[in-house]
Amino acid sequence: MEAPPAGTRRVKMTQKLSALRNSRLATRVLLALFVLLVICVVLVGLDNATGIILGWMASTFLIIAVARNWRKFWYFLILLFATFLGAIFLSFLYVEVARPLAEWIGGINATQSIGWRVFHVVVSNIILLFTPVGIVIGIVGTIWLIILRLVALRHRTRTDTT
Repeated sequence: MEAPPAGTRRVKMTQKLSALRNSRLATRVLLALFVLLVICVVLVGLDNATGIILGWMASTFLIIAVARNWRKFWYFLILLFATFLGAIFLSFLYVEVARPLAEWIGGINATQSIGWRVFHVVVSNIILLFTPVGIVIGIVGTIWLIILRLVALRHRTRTDTT
């Protein structure tokens, strides 16, 4: 039995990759990995390098699950700038708004309360875990889609001239 032509194999592989890219199963697997890594982070804790790396991996899987069907590079640019500006905004909100407001309402000891500590941990962990990952995924996604567009444009101009 002879092998199918090379062009047929490429078409089948492209169809398989396209089906995987558009499948809901891949999104569910990414979300399941996110949940599994969050459980690992809770068990290990974020007070050491292992916990921080696991947290970065978890946030990576979450952002990839959301952004994996994006086909326009400006979506990744929006992710990049929104992540960067979001970290600045959360830092500003924490230092310049929430802390003085808590001290004004609850007195000087308000920042020692359990509610303030929970707020501090949540804001700090969002900045720690999602800012670097969002910036990296924004940069890599933008560069990757620009390269794909340039390759497609070059291929299109090559086939048009022949």
